[in-house]
Amino acid sequence: MRIALVHYTCGPVVGGVERVVAGHARLFERHGHAVTLICQRGGEGENVLRIPGGGTAPGWLREVCAGQDVVVVHNVMTMPFDPALTLALAALPERLPGVRFLAWTHDLALCNADLAPVPAEIARCFAGFEYIAVSALRRRQLHEALGIGARVVPDGFDPGEVLGLPDAVARMAEEAALFDGRLVLLHPARILRRKNIECGIRVVAAMNAAGHRATLIVTGAEDSHNPASRQYAAELAVLRAAPGAGAAVLFAAERFPVGASEIAGLYRVADALFFPSRSEGFGLPVIEAAVHGLPVFCSDIEPLRSLAARGATFFPPDAPPGEIAKSISDFAAADERILARKEAMRASAWETVYTEHLAPLLAGTSNPAAKP
Repeated sequence: MRIALVHYTCGPVVGGVERVVAGHARLFERHGHAVTLICQRGGEGENVLRIPGGGTAPGWLREVCAGQDVVVVHNVMTMPFDPALTLALAALPERLPGVRFLAWTHDLALCNADLAPVPAEIARCFAGFEYIAVSALRRRQLHEALGIGARVVPDGFDPGEVLGLPDAVARMAEEAALFDGRLVLLHPARILRRKNIECGIRVVAAMNAAGHRATLIVTGAEDSHNPASRQYAAELAVLRAAPGAGAAVLFAAERFPVGASEIAGLYRVADALFFPSRSEGFGLPVIEAAVHGLPVFCSDIEPLRSLAARGATFFPPDAPPGEIAKSISDFAAADERILARKEAMRASAWETVYTEHLAPLLAGTSNPAAKP
């Protein structure tokens, strides 16, 4: 499908609507659509078209929009910043009956006292446009101000962008669906037997077997100069093939070089630190987890008990995996921080918004929530 996105400005101009337009563009392209960005100012890339002279150019707009299947106009139909552009776009549905026009309503001047008075020529509903509201509030305001119904399509966000993830970490998170509501446990460790990595594999397998979706990320790689490390890695590979483990256990070093920025990114991806070592000289990860605001689940050994004294959950290194799994699951089910984070990721990540809202919209599927 050919989709044009129209706004006054595009990135690198900074603004909330500009971020949503950029998010829509990336999302539509990712799902196979051909995207064109149309703006008066800003915009970078081959798919950006600037309106000549930064104005309205009605003939130019008509020619560009004629080559589209869908034209999404962000805010211009409901805001007074360029009435001439609003009116130029308002004339297009009648002249281009084969093109679908959407008035994406982030803001509504008629409900904003700071923008009064709104020019009379644009203070109305424009024929030929389907109105989209970004929230139930905007839908209600459109009904109250213009007497029209609107379909609600919420804004979304890119978790990798919001978390500031390095590209490699963001790619792994997307491929492994780490933002789909599952619990993500991080174990920063090299492949050494004293790190007790097998404990985490068994715990995650037990959590998944009990219906609590979880993924374990182990940061380190085996020591190629240490035969014992290679042997241990081979044993872990057998455990990873067990039911409930498999794709739920990720060894980051198998996918990319894990440096300081990647470690920091993995802490931001994780919901909790899992650190089941049998012995440690210090235990820096429990301090790093505290800095990142992560709950800590770790072995009841020194010096970890001294380092992670506040709010950590301790367990014996040889505790039954099922018991540890239950304690983690119970904690996650009651912790408001984790619950809020999981709900935000599940409901508002761009991929969820696309699946639940944008794809049905493009397909023309009816939306029961469209009525005020």
